Amino acid sequence: MNVVMERGGLSIFDDRRKVLALVHLVTGCTLVFFIAVHLFEQCCYSLSLVQAGAAILMLVNWVRIRNDADLSVIENSLMLGALIVFSALFAFESLEDTGIYWVAGYPFVAYFVHPATKARYWVGAYVAVLIAVDGLVAAGLFELSYSTTQILCLISVVFVFGALAHIYKSQLELRQQQLAEANIRLEQQQKHMQTILDHSPVGIWMVDSNRRFLFVNRVWSEWFGFSEKQARQVEDYTLLIPEALAAKWQASDQACLASDEPYLLRDEVSCTDGVVRTFDAIKVKVSGSSGEVLGIVGFAIDVSDKLRAEEEQRDLERQVQHSQRLESLGVMAGGVAHDFNNLLTAIQGSLELAKLEEGVSESMQESLSCIDSAAHAATELCRQMLTYSGKGVLKTEPINLRDLIEDMHSLFEISVGKQITLDYNFDQTPSVVQGDRSQISQVLLNLVINAAEAIGSDEKQGKISMSLTHRDLDAGNQKLASGFELQSGCYVVMTVEDNGAGMDGDIIEHMFDPFFTTKFTGRGLGLSAIMGILRTHQAGIEVQSTPGVGTSMTIWIPCHRDETLVSEDEKAPKGAPVKGAKVLVVDDEVAVAAVAKRMLEKLGQQVVLASNGREAVEIFSHEEDFDWVLLDVTMPEMDGVECLKALRKVDPAVYVTMSSGYDAENALNGSGDCHPNGFLSKPYSFAALRAVVENAEAARSD
Repeated sequence: MNVVMERGGLSIFDDRRKVLALVHLVTGCTLVFFIAVHLFEQCCYSLSLVQAGAAILMLVNWVRIRNDADLSVIENSLMLGALIVFSALFAFESLEDTGIYWVAGYPFVAYFVHPATKARYWVGAYVAVLIAVDGLVAAGLFELSYSTTQILCLISVVFVFGALAHIYKSQLELRQQQLAEANIRLEQQQKHMQTILDHSPVGIWMVDSNRRFLFVNRVWSEWFGFSEKQARQVEDYTLLIPEALAAKWQASDQACLASDEPYLLRDEVSCTDGVVRTFDAIKVKVSGSSGEVLGIVGFAIDVSDKLRAEEEQRDLERQVQHSQRLESLGVMAGGVAHDFNNLLTAIQGSLELAKLEEGVSESMQESLSCIDSAAHAATELCRQMLTYSGKGVLKTEPINLRDLIEDMHSLFEISVGKQITLDYNFDQTPSVVQGDRSQISQVLLNLVINAAEAIGSDEKQGKISMSLTHRDLDAGNQKLASGFELQSGCYVVMTVEDNGAGMDGDIIEHMFDPFFTTKFTGRGLGLSAIMGILRTHQAGIEVQSTPGVGTSMTIWIPCHRDETLVSEDEKAPKGAPVKGAKVLVVDDEVAVAAVAKRMLEKLGQQVVLASNGREAVEIFSHEEDFDWVLLDVTMPEMDGVECLKALRKVDPAVYVTMSSGYDAENALNGSGDCHPNGFLSKPYSFAALRAVVENAEAARSD
């Protein structure tokens, strides 16, 4: 029987109305039985009359209860009828005077019908009636079959039974009160726990030892697509999960039941929403108080996002490491190229001076030409190294990539061979960028040659596709495979795609490293030079490749802006050099300073040498007849930029040409508003130095 808990402690039964109806029916039938006994014995007619009235009252109340009458009225009428009947048992003649034995039962009736606080009044009223009757008997006003002493004993019994009933009912009501409060707290805790379990991001389930579901929370239901009610109706929980997972979980259940330690596992599960999730699960054996196994409770945590974030973090770290490695190599390459340019300046300058000497034999001229070729090759290598480091010399101009590709079409066909087809796909918008034509051409040619070499000379028909489009790069998509960040804005996007052998992730990661190659012999800087050119042009590259399918390389170059950089050696000479001009040559490399002095003297200049910026300022301050200055950028103690500012303080109008193995933009970074009049890139030729002398003389003449 389910128990209804009420804070007032009125009853412990499910339905108070049904219980009272049964009590009235049984009581009425019992009274009728006693009436029949009295009639059969032909005695106790007065008592039978009272019992008949009480029986009628019981039957009437039984009907009223079934018709939803007020129970409090019914209870009071029941107690009033009982009071009358129990009083009549000793007031009137009873069967062999046994009525007095029933009188002591009244307190139990009162405490059965009412709570203790109310039943005690009915017992008190009955005791008062007994006392009044005893007084009437003692005064001789009323005659009974019992003496006053017997009535007093009856009063004592009723009082004691009433006290015992009151103590018992009070304790029972207190326990009911405590039980009701505990049940309320339990219900609240159950609601709280249900809320926590249903809103927990952890999937929780419990099965018994027969693999029947006892509980699943909301998250678990959403993952596997069934409710707790549906889960409870299934005989075996493995019928509700994927078949591949069921066998594995059965084995894990057995392992969990065989051990007292939690069982840990990780699984990939295709959930009902179509998402493949990775779960870290914990299974724990549940035992009863006597040690019997009740089942297994499990907890599953969706770690898919965590694993994906960790993988993205690892990819980002690899990109950063790759970018840092390329940057370090770039710094090293730039430094080496700068130092080599200083050496090549001395070598090329000395070669040109030697060629100008009279009486040089033919064999010596051949040797000088051979040295000159090697020096130019070294110069080209230094240029590639500077390009890789992003500090190459730029000769920028607006370039229409479509026209450039069409101009290079014949060169492309010669480079790829007859077995490879070239396919072009250009949009109608002019693809104009700002850059160095020769360097952009080098990028195009290298990409096409690499695509052709990826295809190889196998039997299949090779195909290289080149396309040009325009795209806007937003702030949220600026990270390309090249590892450096582009500015948002308009870009000309050129894609070179082949159907060659393709590359795996390890090759893609190292493909831009200097001298890295998958060929039998290395080819020099290779794609690393392309990376340097792109860095110089604020461009980026994206690589997509699948082994056995092919490779796609996409170049992002900023659309044309009206900005041009013209180096000083591009300016046309404005006149012939004038002999007698006094020049201050500042360079910390002795060989470079010596060859510059010899070439300038060959051009009719009077040369004074300084080995660093501080010495140059001191000489320039004491000798005020210098016509112009040839100033190196990178020097100890005081570099070229600081020296330039100091010279301009002495003479704001002095003509200064600065020289460096880097390009003008990188070499003069940090000069602020103080700019030189010209710039001469190392290694410089005799003709380039002549142009500087002519420009200095033209400026002095103006």
